[in-house]
Amino acid sequence: MKLLEPDWNQAQPSWDEAVEMCSRVQLTQVLPTNEPFKVFAESINKSHRNGGLQLAGFEVGFNIVFDWFASRNRLTEFDVLDRLLVRPTIREALPELAIPDSFADGKGCSLSTSFGFGLSTSFTLDGDFARSLYHGGAYHKQTGDGRTEKELAIRVCDAMFGLRYGEVNRYTSSQMWTLFFGGIAWDSSDVLFDRRLRRLWIVAITDTD
Repeated sequence: MKLLEPDWNQAQPSWDEAVEMCSRVQLTQVLPTNEPFKVFAESINKSHRNGGLQLAGFEVGFNIVFDWFASRNRLTEFDVLDRLLVRPTIREALPELAIPDSFADGKGCSLSTSFGFGLSTSFTLDGDFARSLYHGGAYHKQTGDGRTEKELAIRVCDAMFGLRYGEVNRYTSSQMWTLFFGGIAWDSSDVLFDRRLRRLWIVAITDTD
């Protein structure tokens, strides 16, 4: 079931319903085997030599409570996003990201404060990927005019969601929300939800000097 339009007749789920959903909604890992993902990972890991890239995708099964939040781009409410990120399926797919198995409960606040994710725009995603590729980490020396990096970034976005930017919800954090991150300038985290394909992507980059 696509989530391109909310069901405006559906009542907002309660806090308890949201908490229960986060532990029950089906998550199935999607292996990013397309060529751009491999080149992207190799490039980031080379330029961020004391950190690197963590990337994984997941299909999200039908769940009427999840769909209420996702279709409205409100996954930061009721700690939904944080609760999904600590699910075993996600932690086991990204062991080097070292996601904790629990988080500081926000007790129903409207915006999650635990992992620091907030709403962003998918339309600048390829630019942010290109910036990480071009500028690199602490000991990377940029070369060229950036066209190669920009083209690769666009190919990665195409492989992820077919460049359907308007159908993708994006949440970003620059916080050190796991021990994977260096806690300085090169930390970036993106969680993307493709409403057409019901696909969740996690992209984390870090480095340290």
